[in-house]
Amino acid sequence: EIYDFTEVTGIEVCSGKIRSVKTSRGDISTEKVLIAAGGYSAPLIAMAGEELPIYCERHQILVTEPVEPMQDPMVMGFSLNLYVQQSPHGSFIMGRSDSSEPRDGNVRSSWRFLDEMAKTVSLVLPKVAKLRAVRQWAGLYCMSPDRQPIYGPAEDTEGLYYALGFSGHGFMFGPVTGIAMAELILGLTPTLDITPLYCKRFKTGELCEEPAVV
Repeated sequence: EIYDFTEVTGIEVCSGKIRSVKTSRGDISTEKVLIAAGGYSAPLIAMAGEELPIYCERHQILVTEPVEPMQDPMVMGFSLNLYVQQSPHGSFIMGRSDSSEPRDGNVRSSWRFLDEMAKTVSLVLPKVAKLRAVRQWAGLYCMSPDRQPIYGPAEDTEGLYYALGFSGHGFMFGPVTGIAMAELILGLTPTLDITPLYCKRFKTGELCEEPAVV
Protein backbone atom coordinates (compact mmCIF):
# COMPACT_ATOMS: atom_id res chain seq x y z
CA GLU A 1 0.00 0.00 0.00
CA ILE A 2 1.18 3.51 -0.85
CA TYR A 3 0.34 6.36 1.53
CA ASP A 4 0.61 9.73 -0.21
CA PHE A 5 1.20 12.90 1.82
CA THR A 6 2.14 10.88 4.90
CA GLU A 7 4.98 12.23 7.04
CA VAL A 8 7.28 9.91 8.95
CA THR A 9 7.61 11.33 12.46
CA GLY A 10 9.65 8.59 14.11
CA ILE A 11 11.18 5.14 13.83
CA GLU A 12 10.87 2.88 16.85
CA VAL A 13 13.87 0.70 17.62
CA CYS A 14 13.85 -1.76 20.53
CA SER A 15 16.91 -3.81 21.57
CA GLY A 16 18.61 -2.97 18.28
CA LYS A 17 15.67 -4.07 16.11
CA ILE A 18 13.13 -2.15 14.07
CA ARG A 19 9.69 -2.30 15.66
CA SER A 20 7.51 0.34 13.97
CA VAL A 21 7.33 3.53 11.96
CA LYS A 22 5.42 6.48 13.39
CA THR A 23 3.60 8.61 10.82
CA SER A 24 1.15 11.49 10.61
CA ARG A 25 -1.54 8.85 9.97
CA GLY A 26 -0.61 6.62 12.88
CA ASP A 27 1.92 3.92 13.67
CA ILE A 28 2.84 1.12 11.29
CA SER A 29 4.12 -2.05 12.93
CA THR A 30 7.01 -3.53 10.95
CA GLU A 31 10.30 -5.31 11.38
CA LYS A 32 11.91 -3.87 8.26
CA VAL A 33 12.38 -0.31 7.04
CA LEU A 34 14.08 0.87 3.85
CA ILE A 35 15.24 4.48 3.84
CA ALA A 36 15.33 5.77 0.27
CA ALA A 37 14.46 9.44 0.63
CA GLY A 38 17.26 11.06 -1.36
CA GLY A 39 18.32 14.43 0.02
CA TYR A 40 15.86 14.04 2.90
CA SER A 41 17.33 10.77 4.17
CA ALA A 42 19.57 12.05 6.98
CA PRO A 43 16.74 13.01 9.41
CA LEU A 44 15.14 9.58 8.90
CA ILE A 45 18.43 7.82 9.61
CA ALA A 46 18.77 9.85 12.81
CA MET A 47 15.27 8.76 13.90
CA ALA A 48 16.55 5.20 13.95
CA GLY A 49 19.60 6.20 15.99
CA GLU A 50 22.01 5.67 13.10
CA GLU A 51 24.38 8.00 11.27
CA LEU A 52 25.90 8.04 7.79
CA PRO A 53 28.45 10.44 6.22
CA ILE A 54 25.95 11.88 3.75
CA TYR A 55 24.74 15.40 3.07
CA CYS A 56 22.25 17.10 0.77
CA GLU A 57 23.51 19.50 -1.89
CA ARG A 58 21.44 21.88 -4.01
CA HIS A 59 21.62 21.37 -7.77
CA GLN A 60 19.90 23.63 -10.26
CA ILE A 61 18.66 23.20 -13.82
CA LEU A 62 17.41 25.61 -16.44
CA VAL A 63 15.31 25.08 -19.55
CA THR A 64 15.26 27.19 -22.71
CA GLU A 65 12.54 27.94 -25.19
CA PRO A 66 12.03 25.14 -27.78
CA VAL A 67 13.76 25.40 -31.16
CA GLU A 68 14.35 23.18 -34.15
CA PRO A 69 16.69 20.20 -33.51
CA MET A 70 20.36 21.20 -33.48
CA GLN A 71 21.95 18.73 -31.02
CA ASP A 72 21.82 14.93 -31.07
CA PRO A 73 23.87 13.50 -28.18
CA MET A 74 23.90 14.80 -24.65
CA VAL A 75 26.98 16.96 -24.03
CA MET A 76 28.91 16.71 -20.77
CA GLY A 77 32.05 18.63 -19.93
CA PHE A 78 33.81 17.73 -16.71
CA SER A 79 36.45 20.42 -17.09
CA LEU A 80 33.75 23.04 -17.67
CA ASN A 81 31.40 21.41 -15.19
CA LEU A 82 28.22 21.22 -17.26
CA TYR A 83 25.74 18.96 -18.98
CA VAL A 84 23.30 19.99 -21.67
CA GLN A 85 20.81 18.12 -23.82
CA GLN A 86 18.08 19.07 -26.27
CA SER A 87 14.79 17.44 -25.40
CA PRO A 88 12.52 15.82 -28.02
CA HIS A 89 10.23 18.86 -28.09
CA GLY A 90 13.15 21.23 -28.71
CA SER A 91 13.99 22.81 -25.34
CA PHE A 92 17.54 22.64 -24.01
CA ILE A 93 17.96 21.32 -20.46
CA MET A 94 21.21 22.10 -18.71
CA GLY A 95 22.88 22.15 -15.32
CA ARG A 96 26.19 22.37 -13.50
CA SER A 97 27.65 21.61 -10.07
CA ASP A 98 28.93 24.02 -7.47
CA SER A 99 30.88 22.77 -4.46
CA SER A 100 29.98 25.94 -2.56
CA GLU A 101 26.25 25.14 -2.68
CA PRO A 102 24.45 25.20 0.68
CA ARG A 103 23.88 21.93 2.53
CA ASP A 104 20.80 23.09 4.39
CA GLY A 105 18.04 21.74 2.14
CA ASN A 106 17.67 25.00 0.21
CA VAL A 107 15.79 24.34 -3.05
CA ARG A 108 15.34 27.94 -4.20
CA SER A 109 16.70 28.99 -7.59
CA SER A 110 19.42 31.61 -7.84
CA TRP A 111 20.46 34.36 -10.24
CA ARG A 112 24.08 33.27 -9.79
CA PHE A 113 23.34 29.88 -11.31
CA LEU A 114 21.50 31.44 -14.25
CA ASP A 115 24.41 33.78 -14.96
CA GLU A 116 27.16 31.16 -14.63
CA MET A 117 25.23 28.53 -16.57
CA ALA A 118 24.62 30.93 -19.47
CA LYS A 119 28.31 31.89 -19.64
CA THR A 120 29.47 28.26 -19.53
CA VAL A 121 27.10 26.82 -22.13
CA SER A 122 27.88 29.71 -24.50
CA LEU A 123 31.47 28.49 -24.73
CA VAL A 124 30.41 25.00 -25.84
CA LEU A 125 27.24 25.68 -27.85
CA PRO A 126 27.27 29.30 -29.08
CA LYS A 127 23.88 28.97 -30.78
CA VAL A 128 22.26 28.18 -27.45
CA ALA A 129 23.45 31.53 -26.11
CA LYS A 130 20.83 33.24 -28.26
CA LEU A 131 17.93 31.29 -26.73
CA ARG A 132 15.68 32.55 -23.94
CA ALA A 133 15.60 30.73 -20.62
CA VAL A 134 11.97 29.98 -19.74
CA ARG A 135 12.35 28.50 -16.28
CA GLN A 136 14.77 27.04 -13.74
CA TRP A 137 14.41 25.00 -10.59
CA ALA A 138 16.46 23.30 -7.90
CA GLY A 139 16.52 19.96 -6.14
CA LEU A 140 18.73 18.04 -3.74
CA TYR A 141 21.47 15.51 -4.45
CA CYS A 142 22.11 13.09 -1.59
CA MET A 143 25.91 13.04 -1.61
CA SER A 144 28.12 10.24 -0.26
CA PRO A 145 31.88 10.52 0.38
CA ASP A 146 32.81 8.49 -2.73
CA ARG A 147 29.84 9.65 -4.86
CA GLN A 148 28.53 6.07 -4.99
CA PRO A 149 25.19 4.85 -3.67
CA ILE A 150 24.87 3.33 -0.23
CA TYR A 151 23.01 0.04 -0.36
CA GLY A 152 22.38 -2.68 2.17
CA PRO A 153 21.65 -3.13 5.84
CA ALA A 154 22.50 -0.73 8.65
CA GLU A 155 25.39 -1.84 10.81
CA ASP A 156 23.79 -1.57 14.25
CA THR A 157 20.03 -1.78 13.68
CA GLU A 158 18.49 -5.05 12.57
CA GLY A 159 15.81 -4.59 9.93
CA LEU A 160 17.01 -1.17 8.75
CA TYR A 161 18.14 -0.88 5.12
CA TYR A 162 19.53 1.91 2.93
CA ALA A 163 19.23 2.89 -0.71
CA LEU A 164 20.57 6.45 -0.85
CA GLY A 165 23.64 8.61 -1.43
CA PHE A 166 23.37 8.38 -5.22
CA SER A 167 25.08 11.75 -5.72
CA GLY A 168 23.00 12.62 -8.75
CA HIS A 169 22.63 9.16 -10.31
CA GLY A 170 19.59 7.96 -8.38
CA PHE A 171 17.03 8.27 -11.17
CA MET A 172 19.21 6.25 -13.54
CA PHE A 173 19.89 3.60 -10.88
CA GLY A 174 16.22 3.38 -9.90
CA PRO A 175 15.18 0.13 -11.66
CA VAL A 176 18.17 -1.94 -10.61
CA THR A 177 17.98 -0.47 -7.09
CA GLY A 178 14.44 -1.79 -6.73
CA ILE A 179 15.54 -5.27 -7.77
CA ALA A 180 18.65 -5.30 -5.58
CA MET A 181 16.91 -4.07 -2.45
CA ALA A 182 13.88 -6.34 -2.87
CA GLU A 183 16.15 -9.37 -3.19
CA LEU A 184 18.21 -8.33 -0.18
CA ILE A 185 15.23 -7.65 2.09
CA LEU A 186 13.46 -10.86 1.05
CA GLY A 187 16.60 -12.97 1.48
CA LEU A 188 16.72 -14.02 -2.18
CA THR A 189 19.79 -14.92 -4.20
CA PRO A 190 21.14 -11.57 -5.41
CA THR A 191 21.19 -10.79 -9.12
CA LEU A 192 24.02 -8.33 -8.46
CA ASP A 193 26.64 -8.26 -5.72
CA ILE A 194 26.03 -4.97 -3.90
CA THR A 195 28.16 -5.74 -0.86
CA PRO A 196 30.96 -3.35 -1.99
CA LEU A 197 28.38 -0.56 -1.61
CA TYR A 198 27.42 -1.42 1.99
CA CYS A 199 27.88 1.39 4.49
CA LYS A 200 30.69 -0.49 6.25
CA ARG A 201 33.05 0.69 3.50
CA PHE A 202 33.30 4.06 5.22
CA LYS A 203 34.86 2.41 8.27
CA THR A 204 37.14 0.04 6.37
CA GLY A 205 38.24 2.71 3.89
CA GLU A 206 37.33 0.56 0.89
CA LEU A 207 35.68 3.36 -1.05
CA CYS A 208 34.59 3.18 -4.69
CA GLU A 209 35.37 6.66 -5.98
CA GLU A 210 33.11 7.89 -8.80
CA PRO A 211 34.67 10.80 -10.77
CA ALA A 212 31.82 11.31 -13.25
CA VAL A 213 29.55 13.59 -11.23
CA VAL A 214 28.21 16.91 -12.56
